[in-house]
Amino acid sequence: MTVKQKIKSVCDAAIIVLAVLVLFGAWYLGMGKAGLLLLAATALVCMIAAVADLFHQRGQAHGGAEEAPAPPMRACELILLDEGDKPVKSWNIAGKTAVIIGRKNEEEEVDVDLEECEFGTFIDPQHAALNFCLDSWYVEDLGSVNGVRIRKAEDGICYKVTGRPCRIHAGDIVYIANTRLLLT
Repeated sequence: MTVKQKIKSVCDAAIIVLAVLVLFGAWYLGMGKAGLLLLAATALVCMIAAVADLFHQRGQAHGGAEEAPAPPMRACELILLDEGDKPVKSWNIAGKTAVIIGRKNEEEEVDVDLEECEFGTFIDPQHAALNFCLDSWYVEDLGSVNGVRIRKAEDGICYKVTGRPCRIHAGDIVYIANTRLLLT
């Protein structure tokens, strides 16, 4: 139970105790029937709301229906797709913290070599980088000529990566020039 939940529980308990004291005091002092009924109804509503809130908090503390959403699944593979969305080739990225995407050449190594792809001539030797940080993958354009875009699985919109890394999740498609890589 968090500090905020503890404070809320104490406040709910105080509401219940005060409502009981108000009811007892009104009865003891002999208020008129109309005033006593109005006061009783108000106190009863406050008590019911406080008790319901206490049960709700107890359910959340014990794994109730309103738990925090599970973090997105960690992507562990990059899949090259053809024009018909069929997998052509894949690269395992599980356990890695950085992946360089581009075309292999004599001067620079890459982890994902796209030299033999249909649009390989549009891909720079070091076109993009995937970096894993704080339980998420990020893609960064390394100053490429033909750019990097992301089609987000959550909304289907294609975004251009410019200036800073962009967070990506399993199901997103990374466009390296016109070559498509599915993150799974």
